[in-house]
Amino acid sequence: MDLVRQTVLLFLLTLPSFYCKTNCRRSEPQFNNCVENQMNSMKSKSFVKKGLPSLKIGPLDPLFVPKIRLRQGSGPVSLDLTSTDQIFKGIVNYRITSAKIDLKNYKMEFTVTLPWLYVGGKTKMEGRILAFPINGYGDSWSNYTMVSGKAILKGHPVEMEGKQFFRLDTVKFDMAVKQATVQMSGLFDGNEELATAMNNLMSNNWEIIFQELKPVIDQTVEELIKDTAVKLFNYYSLDELFPK
Repeated sequence: MDLVRQTVLLFLLTLPSFYCKTNCRRSEPQFNNCVENQMNSMKSKSFVKKGLPSLKIGPLDPLFVPKIRLRQGSGPVSLDLTSTDQIFKGIVNYRITSAKIDLKNYKMEFTVTLPWLYVGGKTKMEGRILAFPINGYGDSWSNYTMVSGKAILKGHPVEMEGKQFFRLDTVKFDMAVKQATVQMSGLFDGNEELATAMNNLMSNNWEIIFQELKPVIDQTVEELIKDTAVKLFNYYSLDELFPK
């Protein structure tokens, strides 16, 4: 399957958590529930379609990703993939199912679900999948259903201009997808028989392929998450994000 898209999918699941500050006060008995509810209410806000220009963050749905590269050089799955001009649709249907903000230990934990996600764009793929060679470049699309993910962010406080900010140190993420369907054109120099067989192989074995690539995917996801989260945490102080 197009595992570059899986990489971005992991990253996308965390985006609703980073898009804007809340009005939830830390002293509230149901503080975490308030954060969860406010994050879910953000789906109706303009940032979903317009993004946050002040933070240089683009629209959430549809989301445009110009290029992502993923390489895995050993094991049953050995691939060099590049996806370009990727369009993601369905992210607006996210639901934050849990938010745990532990500001004493500077730890944030979120769980989120998506009922479906569609991805389309261009993909270049070369390597081997389960001992079968694969190569090609062309249009591709993917459908994912019942996606869930859990993100854990840990950091430490820093003082800037008399305000306390959250400096992100580490990000951990775990995800699950109930079903995935993948289609790619341009495989094997236009040989339709081989292309059909490979598309079926990728769709039928996407779970196995994903597990083989998970270490390199995790590393890529951490970098993507940090890039977005750091922009938010550097822009808003902790008191602005979560008033006392």
